Amino acid sequence: MIVQRFLKWKDSANVARREAAASALARAYLTSEMDFEERCAAEAAVTALLDDPSPKVRMALAEVLAASHQAPLQVVTALADDQPEIAALTIGRSPLLADADLITRLGIASPKVQAAIASRPIISSALGNAIAARGCADACLALLANEGALIRPQTLWTIIERFGDDADMRGMLLSRDDLCPSMRLALMGPVAKALADSPFIAAALGAERAASIVADASARAMVHFTNTSAIDDADDLIGRLRASGNLTTHLLIRAACLGKIDFLAHALTELSGQKHARVRSILIDGRDMGLRALFAKAGLSVSVHPLFATAIRLWRDVANGRLDAGAQEITRMIMQAVKAVEPTAANDNLVALLRSIYLEAVRENARAHARMLSNEPDFIEEFEMELSAQLQDEFEQEVRAA
Repeated sequence: MIVQRFLKWKDSANVARREAAASALARAYLTSEMDFEERCAAEAAVTALLDDPSPKVRMALAEVLAASHQAPLQVVTALADDQPEIAALTIGRSPLLADADLITRLGIASPKVQAAIASRPIISSALGNAIAARGCADACLALLANEGALIRPQTLWTIIERFGDDADMRGMLLSRDDLCPSMRLALMGPVAKALADSPFIAAALGAERAASIVADASARAMVHFTNTSAIDDADDLIGRLRASGNLTTHLLIRAACLGKIDFLAHALTELSGQKHARVRSILIDGRDMGLRALFAKAGLSVSVHPLFATAIRLWRDVANGRLDAGAQEITRMIMQAVKAVEPTAANDNLVALLRSIYLEAVRENARAHARMLSNEPDFIEEFEMELSAQLQDEFEQEVRAA
């Protein structure tokens, strides 16, 4: 009877009163003890409020019912299809909406509602995949920020492929601990392009110099990513480098100079078609003839065979304890060996590349030394610590004497 009077009353009440009544009725439906007939009448009244012309009234319903397991399903689904603000609140909270419901809505939802879907407390891998494939940038950002989301590697790849050019997305992706080296490498291209195309950098350095610096930085990063990745991912990473045209002779020379032998082994395996165990064996203890045959099978120019052979021989000596040297010294030795060969245009280009790698190694050593020095205790702090210890000893002696 009360519900019947309410349905008649609501047609003449103003918006503020209908809003308050909708909230009270929804709370009563969820919390009050009712018999079967009363509950049916209350549910009918709540459902009737979906037709209220004011979004404020429907929002009042959503605020009470959205997070409840006991809410009428027909009311929740209707609110989920309402205006973006109402739909976002309902979709973001309701435990009654299954993945199938959410995935269906995803393709037609507004960006605000898509972001609400991606912000739900729990996101399954299937829903995460759908958001990555069909959601807008804001939805994908919300997904990446959601600690309750189960995000598979394929989901990350999809986001990278769709939104790798977006600076905010790159930042969010690169901050993740589960981003594998292959993914970081894939993001490096858009980062490098953004830097090279920056008007500020181009104005400060010149377009050619800026492009050269970005290319060198990219090459260093490629070697680092591959050398620190797991075996399975290293193969994938090398394959991606080759497919993108980035598995160049210059990159391999850089790896050889820096002693990244694992990188070199995976790269030569990819290029030569030989088994990895065989390539690794040749690099570790193969003779010069075997090395040159491997380089030829990998498609490397004959002009660089001596450079690679020299690098591998030197790093073997380091590994066996016959030579105490790092990347800086090894690169200098390789450069001297190349200079000793009769000068040609190709050799001049190699010497220029080696000089660049050598200077980078010098700078990196200097940075490492500076970091080591900065971690040493300050002299004043050391003095205070020693003085404190000395005073403590004297105090203890006085206490024992007393």
